[in-house]
Amino acid sequence: MWAICFNEFKGHFKSFKSIVVIAIIFGVTYLTADLMSNLMASFPEEAAELGTDGYATGIVILIFVLGFFFITGLSHDIVNREVSERTMRFLVTKTTRLNVLMGKYLGVWFFWLFCMVICFLLITIKSKDFLWLGLVDTMLFLSVALALNLVFSIVIPKPGVTMFVGITFALVFPALSFWAIFSGKLYITWFKFLTPYYYSSLADYYILINGLYAFLLLLLAYWLFKRRDF
Repeated sequence: MWAICFNEFKGHFKSFKSIVVIAIIFGVTYLTADLMSNLMASFPEEAAELGTDGYATGIVILIFVLGFFFITGLSHDIVNREVSERTMRFLVTKTTRLNVLMGKYLGVWFFWLFCMVICFLLITIKSKDFLWLGLVDTMLFLSVALALNLVFSIVIPKPGVTMFVGITFALVFPALSFWAIFSGKLYITWFKFLTPYYYSSLADYYILINGLYAFLLLLLAYWLFKRRDF
């Protein structure tokens, strides 16, 4: 499992797309934290109302708005790439399907953990305080997004189709989520319970529900993966 995990983690640093995404995330994170630092100096009373969490505004908005796009762009073919290249049969004969699935998932998860830790370290340069809660919140949200991406890659056999579905989902799902959260209409408001955005918006210990959400999606992914014939 750990060999697959390390290979997936390392592979995410090799593509040009990954470099671009990392540069965007790091750039927005630092510039937003720098802007917040300037606001603190120029308007201390107004900026103080935002607290230290204001420094993380850039990365939080970026991940919550574009997180699904980033994950689709970098990891849409996490499973079906191996199937299309006929290497999955080799993997499942060398280790268990659970190890293959978790190795793939954890490899991408650690890639994003690395990126988020660097982002929050950049924020710390300006805020002088490491925002642990912000890091946990973003990683739990990304855990759900990664698990959904994993399910898509198992269900859809062709990588190109997964990219199309992932981009469409990244457009529709956040829009429906925000509509459900802020709408009072009964026909849509129920949908908020199916979206990780809602539990992150509740803050405090509610963000841990996203951890349970990701776990349930991983169970679904494993059940689907066991049923696949390679």
